[in-house]
Order: sequence, then structure tokens, then C-alpha cells
Amino acid sequence: MKIRLLVSILAFAQIVFAQTDKLSKVSGTKCSLVAPSGFVAATSFSGFQNIKNGASIVINELPTPYQSLVEGFTAEALKSKGMILVKKETIDFNGAKATLINLTQSANGTTYLKQMLVFGDTKNTVIVNGIYPEASKEIGAKIKEALLSTVYSNSQTDKPLEASTFGIDVKDTDFKLLKNMSGSFLYSTDGKFPSEKPTLIVGNSIAKIASQNQKKYSEERLKKLPGGELSVIKEIKEISVDNLKGYEIVADGKTKDDKPVLVYQVMLFNDKGDYYIIVGQAKDEFQKNLAAFQKITQTFKRM
Repeated sequence: MKIRLLVSILAFAQIVFAQTDKLSKVSGTKCSLVAPSGFVAATSFSGFQNIKNGASIVINELPTPYQSLVEGFTAEALKSKGMILVKKETIDFNGAKATLINLTQSANGTTYLKQMLVFGDTKNTVIVNGIYPEASKEIGAKIKEALLSTVYSNSQTDKPLEASTFGIDVKDTDFKLLKNMSGSFLYSTDGKFPSEKPTLIVGNSIAKIASQNQKKYSEERLKKLPGGELSVIKEIKEISVDNLKGYEIVADGKTKDDKPVLVYQVMLFNDKGDYYIIVGQAKDEFQKNLAAFQKITQTFKRM
């Protein structure tokens, strides 16, 4: 899902870009772009997808300074997340500096190519991520053209739930919805992300999974969370929510400075190879926060 540093919404100083007939607004964001031929608006994330060749363009907006985020995209950091850095360059983009990054990544036996356009300011950043199978590398030029067509508008409504096919109910809790990133909804109790306070992420799979052992897959997915390699599973059990079956995991995690953290993960699977995931983390009041995570999980519902 990310490389520890999370990406964020762009806030160019009151700059508003004009819409054109070719630009398509991206639901849940303040961005528009010219989608390549054959791409349609996605229903499970903010962006566009080409069902035929398995390609997608995903837009992420989150409150993280541009410079610190870009500096986090090192070959070593990316390798730790299963990605290989091919090229990273600074470009001029809409009157400011931006970064273009080319990556490769393997998943479920397929090698994917990624082109990422990263731009923003001292408070916020936007990542426009073009992803396509290596077997369809001929569309790479069109993907890059689409990324570079991206415009940002302060006047555009960016209601995160507009692009959603699922949701949770956090009323009567302290959690606040922040943003939609790659189809995942980010919540925290202090309105910040990353946050030292309890956080909650609710998302779904973009690609199909072939795993027949859902319990094992859930355990492996936990280890892929930021810092997940340090997590020790305390309990794993079957769970059923919204007529979907899956697994609930409660684990003891560690922060980078070796402090304990509660890690809560629920994965719910359908019969089409898709899954939904809920991840909660808290650094104190473990029992209270675990109860809150479990209560919110039971409100999960597909739209």
C-alpha cells in the first residue's frame, strides 16, 4: 500500500487550472487528467483502469510535504517494499518542480511497470501512479502522457467517499475521515496522518488474488504492513461481516523506536478473488482501542 511516508493532497498557492473538454475529473480528488484511450473511471479507487490489459492510473492525495516524500523514494526503501527503482528524475511541471519515478514490481507471478508523477508543496503532495503489466509495456508512452496531463484545482470538490463502493460507520467515535488513497480510506482520532494517535485504514484489493489459503494470505498481508515484519500475532480467528467471511488478527507490533503498538487487521474475502482490509493501530489504551476497532469493523458494508 506505501513506503512508510504517506502521500498527500496538493495545495498550490491558490492556483486553479482550467478544465478542458478532454480532461476528466477524478472522483474523490481535486485532480483531472486526460485518460488514455480504453481507460474508464475506476469504481474501487480514485483514477482510471483498462480492464483488457490490467492497467490503471491511481491518484493519491495526502498531507505529507513533497520534499520529504520524494527523499523517501530511495532504491533501498523501495526494495524493502518489493519494488525496483529504474529511474528517478526532477522535471518542470505546471510552473513548479515535480519528480518522475519509474519502478518495476512483481505480484502474483506478474511483473508490473510503474510510472509515478509526484508533485506538491511544503504541506501536501499528489502522486499519480500509472501501473501496467510488463506484457503491455507498449502503452507506457500513453501512460506517461496521461500523467503529465494532470491538473489540480482548489475549486474542485474532493469528497473521498464519492469513489467508494464500501464504507464503515465511525459516528459516536473519535475517528475522522482524512483521505482516500488507492481505494483506501484513512482515519485518525486527531485528524492527522501519519499520527501518534489511533489510526484506521479501510481498503479493498485492486487486483485479483489467487490464494486458496485465505488464513495464510491474511498472515502474510499483516507482515507487509509498514513495520509488519516485527509484528507478533497474538490471536487469529474467523470472522464474518456483511456476508463476507475472513480473518481477524490481533498482533503486538513495534514502532521504529521499539515501543509497543497494537496492530489490528481484518481481511474479508468474496468468491471473485477480491478482498477488503481493515487495519487499526494504537500506541496506548490497547483494550479500549481494540474494542473500538472491532465495533467499527462490524459496521463495514458494501454499497
